[in-house]
Amino acid sequence: MALTRMSSEFVYRSGEASTGYYYFTITVDGLGTSVRNIQTPNGLIKDSLTPLPESVTDDIQTAIAQVEDIVAATSSINGTLAFAAEVSKTFVFATALGSTSYRVVFSVGDFIPVRVTNKLTTGFTVETGITYTGSIGFDVFI
Repeated sequence: MALTRMSSEFVYRSGEASTGYYYFTITVDGLGTSVRNIQTPNGLIKDSLTPLPESVTDDIQTAIAQVEDIVAATSSINGTLAFAAEVSKTFVFATALGSTSYRVVFSVGDFIPVRVTNKLTTGFTVETGITYTGSIGFDVFI
């Protein structure tokens, strides 16, 4: 079974004590990146027509860029491949990655050679040095 992160939330504060703080949440999920729960010094914003200071909107844009960088840098996918007298297995990502610059680390209970072949943005193939029956765990780091 593969583990996939479904949502990440990051809470930020903008402003200064003298003028009041603004709080907001940047959420990254399957639908993309969004801004939620914007709170002014006077309380939670309940409509989209409430104006925000330019410095706060600038901070929101900066926070969105930071969050997207953090999520891309720390994303990982992991799982286990079950081999049944086989020398290779292919794993397909639920969502294609942006590049093939990811790294795959294996966890094998037996002492056998294992490598990645056919590395694509849509997945990769795991190849063993012998015909193998058993499970090989893996972690993908982006």
